Amino acid sequence: MVVTPSIVALVATRFRADLLLRLLNSLAHQTLPPTAVVICDNGPDSPTAEAIKKSPLPTHLLSPGKNLGFGGGLALAGQHALQKFPSLTHLLIVDDDAILAPTDLATLISSMQKHSAGSIAPFLVDSEGKLQEVPEPTSWSLARAFRAVGQNLAAARALAPTGYPMAWCIGPCLLADRSTWLRAGPPRSDMIAYGDDVEFSLRLSAASPAWAEPSVAVTHAPPTATRSPFDMSSEALAKDEAPPESARLGAKEGHYKKFGMLLQNLAFTCVNSPRPRHLPLYLPGNARRFLQTFGFTPANILEVIRRYTLGLLGFPPS
Repeated sequence: MVVTPSIVALVATRFRADLLLRLLNSLAHQTLPPTAVVICDNGPDSPTAEAIKKSPLPTHLLSPGKNLGFGGGLALAGQHALQKFPSLTHLLIVDDDAILAPTDLATLISSMQKHSAGSIAPFLVDSEGKLQEVPEPTSWSLARAFRAVGQNLAAARALAPTGYPMAWCIGPCLLADRSTWLRAGPPRSDMIAYGDDVEFSLRLSAASPAWAEPSVAVTHAPPTATRSPFDMSSEALAKDEAPPESARLGAKEGHYKKFGMLLQNLAFTCVNSPRPRHLPLYLPGNARRFLQTFGFTPANILEVIRRYTLGLLGFPPS
């Protein structure tokens, strides 16, 4: 018997009502729209509540009264979705700054069924259609080939036109079936961004086969004014080049701390993930990028050692 999928979208947001409304509109225009959207407002923020009222989709707003972070907000939203919608079949994690094309969800569901996958992620492109990120393959050679093509979407798709087994992905768009979510457990609430999405997707891929679908390219379009070379989540893991000189010169204390958190979360995930795959191979490159960004000084070298040591000992930044 063919069962029509019931997808509940989960969103963690904070002070980005305009982006959230854009996302909700793209979800409402899906050929296979979500049954509902559960939104955790990490503000809280009254414009967020007003934006939700404009959505044609059934929405549930959760206001914990404090910032739970990306993982904590999604964990709360997932718990609510499982309780409120006992017949749901899939949970969609999606960033408030993502935009989906009308057939994206239907294509992802179809690909999941075809490849018997418990979770699936698309390619990510920027607002100009340039390749921004691909889900990390289980194959190290394919991962290196993807890095070599840079932002060329067509070239990346040609490397694996029918898709490939996925090791992990970053957070803008990830679809998991109910049983895989329950086996893996929800996103961690004790990891402060910058790598918590990779940790969660690794648990999903350990619980059930995970798949990457190149035919779907979801737009990840955060506001330009708030984007910084160092305001990065785990998309930094797949980059192995130094940021431009202007960025290095303009780095501030907040960027320094965020980059350090990324290093610590990366090391933490290497030792705590049930199946880290080739994630440890990214440790040297990210250490080098940190030092290229902030300088090869004794203090910065000690900071890299400190962050990696804490992570490898099992302490996420908190």
